[in-house]
Amino acid sequence: MSEINEPQWSDFVESKSKRPNSERSNENKVASESSTDKKMPVAVKVPAPKELAAQKTSPSKTRITAGVTTPPKVAPSPPPAVPKPRTLGPIASSPIPPDRLAAIPIDGAFDREEPDQNGPRNRFLYFRLMPAWLVSTFVHVVILLVLALITIPSEVKTVNVLSAIGAGEDTPEMEEFQIEEIDSGDVDEIESLADQMVDTEQEIEMPEPTAMEALEVAPVPIPMGDLASEMAPVASSLKTLASGTSSPMGGRSGDTREKLLKKYGGNAASESAVGDALKWLSLHQMANGAWTFQHHLVCRNRCGDPGEAKRAGAINAATALGLLPFLGAGQTHMEGEYKERVRNALLFLAQNGKAGKIQGMPVLDLTEGPGNFYSHGLASIALCEAYAMTKDPALMLPAQASLNFIVYAQASDGGWRYFPKMAGDTSVTGWQIMALKSGHMGYLQVPPATIQGSIEFLDKVQGSNGATYGYMDRRVTEAHLPCTPIGLLCRMYTGWDKNHPGIVEGVKRLGNVGVQKNDIYYDYYAAQVLRHHGGAVWDKFNVELRDWLVETQSQKDGEKGSWYFPNSRSHRGPLEGGRLASTSFACMILEVYYRHMPLYAEAAALDDFPL
Repeated sequence: MSEINEPQWSDFVESKSKRPNSERSNENKVASESSTDKKMPVAVKVPAPKELAAQKTSPSKTRITAGVTTPPKVAPSPPPAVPKPRTLGPIASSPIPPDRLAAIPIDGAFDREEPDQNGPRNRFLYFRLMPAWLVSTFVHVVILLVLALITIPSEVKTVNVLSAIGAGEDTPEMEEFQIEEIDSGDVDEIESLADQMVDTEQEIEMPEPTAMEALEVAPVPIPMGDLASEMAPVASSLKTLASGTSSPMGGRSGDTREKLLKKYGGNAASESAVGDALKWLSLHQMANGAWTFQHHLVCRNRCGDPGEAKRAGAINAATALGLLPFLGAGQTHMEGEYKERVRNALLFLAQNGKAGKIQGMPVLDLTEGPGNFYSHGLASIALCEAYAMTKDPALMLPAQASLNFIVYAQASDGGWRYFPKMAGDTSVTGWQIMALKSGHMGYLQVPPATIQGSIEFLDKVQGSNGATYGYMDRRVTEAHLPCTPIGLLCRMYTGWDKNHPGIVEGVKRLGNVGVQKNDIYYDYYAAQVLRHHGGAVWDKFNVELRDWLVETQSQKDGEKGSWYFPNSRSHRGPLEGGRLASTSFACMILEVYYRHMPLYAEAAALDDFPL
């Protein structure tokens, strides 16, 4: 199809300037006459009657067609000009052919009327004339704005909270303990945290808890499903425990408890202090079974000295420290005065961890930012002790899964610290070894390679042939004084006998240091080492520590049964855990006589870890 070019203004000016002057003058004359008669749609010069008569008699003929005058052939003369009027006349019913349209002259004085720029027709034409890329951009911007207004609710993690019900109501079914495979990307992210440090200065807002004073909570089982069979311990990896003492924790109740109490230095006053401590702890348990280092929120400020605000979110650690004294006194979720409180705490720990699978191994991650791996070690000890004491199948999977996470998180140096795979320190490592030992007492799986790795870590941080221990190396500092009794206790649990030179020298050094009244964390570990070893050093240390704790236990309203040591310098200990942590450690010290069967007594016959 041929393209029709629109006449350009420059072409018109050039053609007009080349016409003869006579033609332009005639055109101007016609234009001036046509301006006086605006009713005529086409400006044509009409001859007078006389001229018409003359033309009729003339042999030449004149023809007018569509407003264009054709002169006689015999005497050609310039045709009269047809100027374009300023206003458009009526539109002809028949369209003008394109070849005729191009021949119509355009008057330079013509002022074209501008169309309505705001009309809907022109707005549509503007849109049609826009470049394609601009239209595409406009459409995409509109789509993005619409999508921005659409909100999709994110998945909310449901936290199971224990509900208090009347004793006569039916027991509700609890959601099954679920184990899901952890994405490999999440595992890589966990491992990358080993090179980072946790920000422990961040304060965490705590909701105001309510006391559980007069509530009766119906027992709720924890169905574990078929996965429990996957966690059955391998018999070949464990040695058979002697039957003479029933279990390593069999001295926590009954006649055995009374005998051990008298034999190893306890008395009625220390037992009374334990009873008061358990009562104070029970009054500061939250309705969901947990404890908090911000205990003053539970009792509504009836007692002060809460833990540091930056530890407010360490709920698992606080719950474990609140629960362990009950277990140490023989209270379980199956029997005892506080069995309801123990049950609620165990349910909270089992449900508040992050359950999943890593490389096909079921794990329960109980770490938390403000408490990191301290929280996990403490909570794992509580779960494993409860299982070892009761053999309740419902506790088997969460206890074993918590041990599996410890196995997974062990660093290449054999220790543990704040995050999985992070180079170890003695303080955090001690809690993990205690958890593994508690699991071993309950016949749970403990890989020999994990224990061997922990021994290699102890070798790295020991000094004086195993009599002293540093924090991350061999250096012994006053700030990390508890590391020596921690290391010695771990050595006892990993196979060193009573006469090992490191044990003998270490016990002697602990006796020389004596009771540390400004470091209850040190006293907690030193009491266990000396009690297991026995002898004159233990007798002297015990009397001083026992009587001091009985004397310093608070008897004030609201605080009765608790302890608080404001000058404690403990690393990750009571200084940051407030009155709750101080009370927990002090109570467990007074339970040391029967909390664990003595390692080196002939009647106990407690075996070492499988290696």
